[in-house]
Amino acid sequence: MDLSKQKSEPIKTILVISLGMLFIYIVTDWRWALMTSFIVGALGLVSGYLAKKIDFLWMKLAWLLSLIVPNILLSVIFYLFLTPIAFLSRAFGDKNPLSLKNTKDSLFKESNKEFDKASFEKPW
Repeated sequence: MDLSKQKSEPIKTILVISLGMLFIYIVTDWRWALMTSFIVGALGLVSGYLAKKIDFLWMKLAWLLSLIVPNILLSVIFYLFLTPIAFLSRAFGDKNPLSLKNTKDSLFKESNKEFDKASFEKPW
């Protein structure tokens, strides 16, 4: 589904903003969230033009956040989780896990497994 061709519905956007701010007010008791909820809801109901402008600004804010937030999240995940795991793996793990260093005469690994008819019925 192509999001650039998706039609925006300003009334639904106004409803989501108003209910979101109302939820923030209920949870945190911040008065500004209640006022924002009422102001955005009233402006959206009174004027279709203002509803479209609020919707446009909200979508531009969402677009801007979509450029910033994933990069921050991926950086945090990389440096806080993956880097320490890699250091621990190098410190305590197998020294040649991918067998990239030629430490033996041959890289062939022997497999002493007996194959029967059932082994070939479902190879995956």
